[in-house]
Amino acid sequence: MKEVLSNKKKSEVLAEKIKELKYGDIILHKQIAKVIKEHYPSSKYTTILSKTRKLLLEEGICLENIVGDGYRLVMPDNFIDHSLKHYKRGFHEMQKGYDTLAHAPTKNMTLEGRNTYRRVYDRAITLAATMQGVSVELKTLAKKQHPMAVENMSK
Repeated sequence: MKEVLSNKKKSEVLAEKIKELKYGDIILHKQIAKVIKEHYPSSKYTTILSKTRKLLLEEGICLENIVGDGYRLVMPDNFIDHSLKHYKRGFHEMQKGYDTLAHAPTKNMTLEGRNTYRRVYDRAITLAATMQGVSVELKTLAKKQHPMAVENMSK
């Protein structure tokens, strides 16, 4: 049974409370815990907050974690930097996967294992190269003085 506060899910109640704030405002963990009536830190608290963040993002409100303190409402111009942090984290995880493959003990694999390894490794090389290009492109596009922006083009 879903927990509700006055016929609303806790995540919805918290989302409504956060919508009253302005960009750049901070909401502390103790304030959040009071609104949702859950202790911080707890798995229930984390789950509710995760659902709340998803609801808010759909409405153009993004929360940035302030480690140990709470969350800040991301300023509209900072959405790009915030999204790049998520991409960077994903790139790092993909690199770990690639490194694991690159150091796999292929000489100890069965013939079937080596065949599977080769198929996956071939695609991993292609993916790594593509992601490297994407990473460079995203960094370039995110620059405030991007060389291809109309206002930065010389006549």
